[in-house]
Amino acid sequence: MTILDYVKKYNYTFEEKEFNEVDNLILATIIYADMNKLIGKNEKITLGELSDRFFENYKKDKVIMAVKESIKLLKIVKDSIRFKDILVYNYVYKSDDYSQFSAVTFEFGNTLYIAYEGTDELVSGWEEDFDMAYTFPVKAQKEAIKYLNKYTFTSKNIILGGHSKGGNLALVAGMLSNIFLRSRITKIYSNDGQGLRKTELHSVKYKRIRKKYIHLIPQNSIVGLLFRHENDIVVKANALTLFSHIPSTWKVVDDHFERTELVKSSIIFDKGLSMWLDKYGYEDRKKFIKESFNVFRENGITSIIQIRKDFSHVVNIIKSSSKVSDEVKEMFSELINIINQVRKEK
Repeated sequence: MTILDYVKKYNYTFEEKEFNEVDNLILATIIYADMNKLIGKNEKITLGELSDRFFENYKKDKVIMAVKESIKLLKIVKDSIRFKDILVYNYVYKSDDYSQFSAVTFEFGNTLYIAYEGTDELVSGWEEDFDMAYTFPVKAQKEAIKYLNKYTFTSKNIILGGHSKGGNLALVAGMLSNIFLRSRITKIYSNDGQGLRKTELHSVKYKRIRKKYIHLIPQNSIVGLLFRHENDIVVKANALTLFSHIPSTWKVVDDHFERTELVKSSIIFDKGLSMWLDKYGYEDRKKFIKESFNVFRENGITSIIQIRKDFSHVVNIIKSSSKVSDEVKEMFSELINIINQVRKEK
């Protein structure tokens, strides 16, 4: 069963069956849909109403994978006993050439679920994600904290969640929230979201929310293994490597995801990346990320999937570029060696 099957079959209200990890991934996926102009500034609408408004304006344009997932869910939630009456409000979307942020509030019973949007395959969104390797907090993380502080002046319980970068934003917002707000946070879900730098993972701010934090990753995870992480819950997915990042590939059993262990290729990637991060300081990482993404832009490389499909070509572009320093080329070669080890295990 997938999350799409779950929406169709799990006919219980939240009073009958409490909110669970599958519900979390569904709401964390719906945030990818463009809600601009669908929800008024001070308006609360139901998820069923949001679905109707969305498809009244929907045009079948080419969209990124995560948006496709959210559209599939929006088609069926309006007929769901469990989801159709969830209130939706306080939608925010901000973006520029180097940063993207979006969040929305879902309300059911005495609970708010704050969903943070992640990134998908677009390189423009991933640069900020990789900036997390050398700086904290990045712009989107600051926006996540700001949103939480601004829109949660109620006595209701709070759950934070997101997919991909959205999961990292949920974690950071929970870590840096004020003491009064933090006491109302019951859970923080990161669905295959990036981890933290070692400094933040060992900080008091992380330790004080650690018991509330749930990091769900697929067995073939790559994205969820970026940076430092711990206590991962590994779930089965019916796709390989980057494609297991797609929410609808995760296997659902009743009201939870089927548990398993990381495959060997993901273990190799995790250990190799940790060693690479230990070797290089924040300034080295910054130089590596800035020079690499500048080359991507100059050569019209706009998609992570594009990089995956023509990996050898991308490697040659970096290695031959006169705008990439020898130090960065050496760092890049070491990272490629790790990736090649992973590819051998497929």
